[in-house]
Amino acid sequence: MAYRVPRHPRVEHRTRRQNRLAGLTGLVLLWILVLIMALVAERGIGRQHLPWKSLSVVDPVGMATRIKAARAGKDPATCRAILRKAGLSYEEAPDKTDGGFCTVRDALKIDGGMAALAPTDAPMVCKEALALSIWERQVVQPAAYEVLGQGVVALEHYGTYSCRRMYGKTAGPVSEHASADAIDLAGFRLADGQTVYVARDWNDPGPKGQFLRRVRDGACRVFITTLSPDYNAEHRDHFHLDMHGWNKCA
Repeated sequence: MAYRVPRHPRVEHRTRRQNRLAGLTGLVLLWILVLIMALVAERGIGRQHLPWKSLSVVDPVGMATRIKAARAGKDPATCRAILRKAGLSYEEAPDKTDGGFCTVRDALKIDGGMAALAPTDAPMVCKEALALSIWERQVVQPAAYEVLGQGVVALEHYGTYSCRRMYGKTAGPVSEHASADAIDLAGFRLADGQTVYVARDWNDPGPKGQFLRRVRDGACRVFITTLSPDYNAEHRDHFHLDMHGWNKCA
């Protein structure tokens, strides 16, 4: 007969109890550590880096800005309240379904409180408007003053809503423009009337080129997708900025 290790019920019971106690102790210590870290974060880390803090357009861009903007954009009332609190004004854009695969819901048109959009007819979903307003206030304007010595008065664009597939193809993935969740930013009009264009100035080694690269890099921290001339030839003349899908910065 095969040898069987003798059982000791009292020893086994004590071992199981000790294991349970060790597991419970470890769990309690873990939660204590989490609590301590949360308290330290509350006191020593800026709210822009903490995902559980509410979003504000006046906060600098932080590690949690993009996450909070995307989350706030899921609730139309919350999103609009953040815009109003920051002093932005807007008009509601009508819902629409077009072309069999293009649907716009929860869209608005910003008409005050930031650099003007040119053309003004730029409907976009609220989370896109929210991200755009943060980028304009916390990235574009500071970069303009520091690099170019003046502010930006208008953002020139190629459009927000467009019922089409990506790259205008007849088949394939639907563009984010088909849901008004993107803007193609072509250039910036400065206070003194000068302009900075992606197509013309992207490779400029001087201040205009430096400004464009700085605002592109800043957009990568606010928008979920940021595409520039570094991405491909189709984006040689604009920045594509949207709040959908997976993080991409190029």
